[in-house]
Amino acid sequence: MPCWKFPRWLAALAVLLLALLPIRGWASDFDTANQAYDQGKFADAKAGYEKVIESGAGSANVYYNLGNTEFRLDDAGHAILSYERALALTPRHPEALANLRLLREKNGSRLLPVSWNSRLAHLLTTNIWTVLVAVSGWIVLFGLVIIFTSRQADHFGLWLLTLLSVVVCAVASVSLWSMTRDQALAVITAKETEARLAPAESAGVAEALPAGSQVRVLSERGEWIYCELPGLGRGWVPEGALQHVRPVKS
Repeated sequence: MPCWKFPRWLAALAVLLLALLPIRGWASDFDTANQAYDQGKFADAKAGYEKVIESGAGSANVYYNLGNTEFRLDDAGHAILSYERALALTPRHPEALANLRLLREKNGSRLLPVSWNSRLAHLLTTNIWTVLVAVSGWIVLFGLVIIFTSRQADHFGLWLLTLLSVVVCAVASVSLWSMTRDQALAVITAKETEARLAPAESAGVAEALPAGSQVRVLSERGEWIYCELPGLGRGWVPEGALQHVRPVKS
C-alpha cells in the first residue's frame, strides 16, 4: 500500500509562517499602539509600546513613539529616558535628537560632561565599531606578517595600509570603551530628586537633579545608588528615582 508523503514545499511554508507569527504579533501591537496615540488614548498607547518592547522588538522608533506618549502624559523623566534609549539604538535618529534637546531645555535637565571620545563613539553603532575593530585588526596582523616574511623590497603601499588600519583599530577600540562606560549611564525619572552625601534621607544634599538629568552609576547599596553627578561630584540617589538607559540584564 503506497505511503502518502507530506509535500516538502508545504512543510517549508509551514515553517515560514510559524517564524513570521512573532513578527506579525508585535507589528499588530505596534499598529494598535499607534492608533491609540492618534486617538488621544495615551495611557493605552504607552501600554502597547511597552508590550512591543517586552516582546523583544524594541526598536529606536518604538522607543521614540513611547517617548512621545510619555511626554503627552506629562512624564518628562521617562520621556527623556525613552528618547535616550532610542538614540542608544540609532545614534543619529533625527526626531529623537530634536525632541530630546527641546525637552531637556524645557525641563532644565542637567547633563554629564561629554568627552570627545564619547561624541565620536555615538557617530556609529556598537556593531559597526566592533566590525571595524575586527577587520582593521586582521589587516594589521596580515600586513605585518607579509611585510616581515616577504622577500619583496618595496612595501610602501602595504605599510601605508597597515598604519591606516592601526589608526582605525585604535579609534574603534576607544569608541567601544566609551560605549562600555555608557552601560552605566542612567536618567533621573522622578520629577525632582536630591542626590545625598550619604545613603540616607537625613544626609546633606550633594546636588539637585531635575527629571531627565543624567548620572553614571558607580555602585549600589540597598535602596541607594552611588552615582557620578552632572556637577562632577558624587552622591547617593534613591533606587526608584532613576533608570539605566541600557536596561540591565537580570
